[in-house]
Amino acid sequence: MSEPARLLDDRAALTAIDPHRACDVLAGFPAQCRAAVRIEPHMLPQTKRPRVVVIAGMGGSAAAGDLIAGCAAAHLEIPIVVHRGYGLPSVAWDDALVVAVSYSGNTAEVLSAVAAARSRRLPVVAVASGGALGGLATHEGVGYVEVPAGLMPRMALGYLFFPMASALRALQIDVVRADDIDEALREVDTLGRELAPDRPVSANEAKRVALAIDRRWPAVYGGPVTGAVAYRWKTDFEENAKTFALAGALPEMNHNTIEAWRTPLARHLQLVLLRDAQEAPEIRRRFELLQELIGDAAGGVTTCWSRGQGVLARLLSLTYLGQWASYYLAILHGVDPWTVPTLDEVKRRLQGS
Repeated sequence: MSEPARLLDDRAALTAIDPHRACDVLAGFPAQCRAAVRIEPHMLPQTKRPRVVVIAGMGGSAAAGDLIAGCAAAHLEIPIVVHRGYGLPSVAWDDALVVAVSYSGNTAEVLSAVAAARSRRLPVVAVASGGALGGLATHEGVGYVEVPAGLMPRMALGYLFFPMASALRALQIDVVRADDIDEALREVDTLGRELAPDRPVSANEAKRVALAIDRRWPAVYGGPVTGAVAYRWKTDFEENAKTFALAGALPEMNHNTIEAWRTPLARHLQLVLLRDAQEAPEIRRRFELLQELIGDAAGGVTTCWSRGQGVLARLLSLTYLGQWASYYLAILHGVDPWTVPTLDEVKRRLQGS
């Protein structure tokens, strides 16, 4: 066994690099999801069924919106738009519903979106653990789903996704069915056992993904269903392992990014393909061609497959695998996967300006 592999199987070494016990939070993700399913909104706006839903969020909070949009895309006639930024997009006018998601409750861009929604007299549902957004919801009659505090937003995906889905269902916007939720919970339960630190490299897919990447930069590509998850892998690698990462989706990257793999820099990249067991034949062929054409140019190629039948199980299983892979990559790099000092400094300076 190589030295990096021994490191990932050494619990004492993991504890030294991970003093905040991020591994315990990740191991507790299945329980988080089960608890989150039971969270009910305090109140919801009295409104007719909207023509569009705008989910305003940033970072890990916005990732929950991506999951909502991904689950809804195949069957819901109401478009769901995930908005990352200040204010609201032009589509958020008459008959729009705004869902403001900020785990801390203090995200400046999300508070800006709420202000814009209120100025347009749009119904708002807030999802937060408190903060300014929670206070606004409590005292000014905004619909509110309060979730438990104490985590990094990127590690609170269950607390953000499932209550948001419940609130939308209560408003007659059925994003995901109950049996699909049950299947997704079973899949993350299984993964929680398979990917935990006590499972050795030989039986742990997340550890093997991290070892394959090692000191290379991960370039993560998904398909039409898994493209949003590829972006989530990118941001987890950036925040947890503090490494540059790329993300994209097929077929779009076949029309542009694929040419960049002709450069010598490609040898420093690990090609990571997020495959879906139910992907269309034309997407399957594109993945095959991608590996044929640029696989030799890359430093290496890793393929990961979704699990389950329903869209939620497939998206959530790949997302959870990516969380663990980024954690183990942080350990290999010797960096604390919990803290984000530069990100925190940006927030501190903005608050003081």
